[in-house]
Amino acid sequence: MKNLFLFLLLFCAGYTLAAGTDDFKISGTVTKKGGGPLSGVTVLLKGKNISKVTGADGTFEIASPVAVRMIAPQTQTLSFTLRGNAVAFSRSTGKLSGNVTVLSGNGRCIASTDFSGLNPANEQITLPQLASGFNIVRLTVNATVYTCQVLRLGSELHLINKHTDVASDGGFTLAKRAASSAVDTLLATKEGFKNAVRPVASYTLGDVSIEMDSIVESTGDIPWGMKENPTAGCTVGELPGYSSLSANSKLPDPFKMLDGKRITSKSEWACRREEIRQQLFKYIIGEKPIPAEGSVSGTVTATKISVNVKEGGKSCSFEVTVTMNGATQPAPALISYGAGASAPSGVASIRFSAIEASGGSGAKTGPFYNFYGSNHPAGYMVAQAWQISRIIDLLEQQPDVIDPHRIALTGCSRNGKGAFWGGVLDNRVALTIPVESGIGGAVALRLVEQLGGGEWPYHAISYVRWLSEVALGPFTNANSAGGDNTDRLPVDVHAAMGLIAPRALYVVDNTGINNLDPKEAWVTANGGKAIFEALGMADRIAYVGAGGSHCQWRTQYTAQLNAMIDRFLKGNESTKTGEMTGGLSVNLGQYIDWDTPKLDGEM
Repeated sequence: MKNLFLFLLLFCAGYTLAAGTDDFKISGTVTKKGGGPLSGVTVLLKGKNISKVTGADGTFEIASPVAVRMIAPQTQTLSFTLRGNAVAFSRSTGKLSGNVTVLSGNGRCIASTDFSGLNPANEQITLPQLASGFNIVRLTVNATVYTCQVLRLGSELHLINKHTDVASDGGFTLAKRAASSAVDTLLATKEGFKNAVRPVASYTLGDVSIEMDSIVESTGDIPWGMKENPTAGCTVGELPGYSSLSANSKLPDPFKMLDGKRITSKSEWACRREEIRQQLFKYIIGEKPIPAEGSVSGTVTATKISVNVKEGGKSCSFEVTVTMNGATQPAPALISYGAGASAPSGVASIRFSAIEASGGSGAKTGPFYNFYGSNHPAGYMVAQAWQISRIIDLLEQQPDVIDPHRIALTGCSRNGKGAFWGGVLDNRVALTIPVESGIGGAVALRLVEQLGGGEWPYHAISYVRWLSEVALGPFTNANSAGGDNTDRLPVDVHAAMGLIAPRALYVVDNTGINNLDPKEAWVTANGGKAIFEALGMADRIAYVGAGGSHCQWRTQYTAQLNAMIDRFLKGNESTKTGEMTGGLSVNLGQYIDWDTPKLDGEM
């Protein structure tokens, strides 16, 4: 007489054996942006805390683990859970020794694993995944044999000839339950690629498509585009004081290291970049500190982002408003400081209220100064950039609504200055769009005296301290040639543009208002373009100039705006970008006396 076994199959969520939970089965394919299937991607179903790794064909299937309970004739009870290709025992006491064998329907041994002294509380046995069709799982545990005959259909396990939704004949029970109506999220991660987030509206989905974008185009170790400051690992020596600096009316050579050597490879740019960053802090804008990891918390919704920063007894909080604008979550987003470029349909709009106070002295206001002190030497552009970075910190923690690596910044006039420095000082910003930013923005400071612009560098630390009165103060003390010594600066704004690479920069300028220093802006943009060109990415910087009323968007700007957003926020790499048009006629050779090198290798 055949042995009588009692089989009970329960479908469970997570790793529990709880009855009454929901089945789930989500399958699909992960592909590389612009390429084919992507293997080795971990796809996590967040609500269920279950993950799978894609194979060579890029496919994945996340399904309910199945618990199988078997009662042997020797009256010894054992239960185990099949978690994908792992067998975990539920027995809570004593060590287990024995063998697990997987057989095909015709009795051929597919795999066999011996184990001895296994602790069922925290150890499990890894097997090949059960093949589709008929399988036999045979366990010999502490000299007792258990046999389970199972039919695998996709992710579901069935007893032989009992495939209905609910069936029972007293000897076994097979039960299936409907999927939950809850909405969940798939998170795809792989080293070297940006995390991909895919909301799901059902727990029973097939043919889900997930596309992942590589972090950088290079094979180097620098996390370009993924860190606030990706070159923080480079050491920069002591920088000289004002009295040790010599005057130079030309834009400083951005490719010359502090030791006087000129870089010859793209890999050398990282540490040259860090030198420029430290020079900007010391001589122009003041330092932008980065709080410790874990200091930022808050909430992200489709209408509002609330940011809290707390570290060492210091704290501050602020909010920005969100309009989804028809975008699919996780959405690309345009953070606007005020007037500037507008977010097209499909790109979320985030409104940032930039805080500043007029005057060249006294206590400074805003979250940054609440956190670091009202007399911190950094200018308001640094303070505003610091807030943008904390928003991105939070978006990286909660990426379901807004994609933290598809962020653009924009603003016009004083807010254009803020947008410019926000992109310069955080390499995670995908696209920076300063509009008519003038002095304190995308304009090299030393050029004003030579080209006759309307606003002098001193204006940027006296009217409002957009730049640092402490850092820049020694170089300028009046809105006149007599009070301007910015030609002694060892760094200028064209080099700051290079800090944005390999991300994208679109300078929008008004050539009809002399107070905006339009000639200076054109020369500066061409100096910045040289850096992008040397790095092999000249099409990631654009400039379009046109005359008219201040902060009035003009049709000349629109085509390049759409192209930049299409490529750098929406991910259409085939879109042509990099237009440089509309600048005023200037002899660039009078202000740039160095050549653009052809750098070898990769960044």
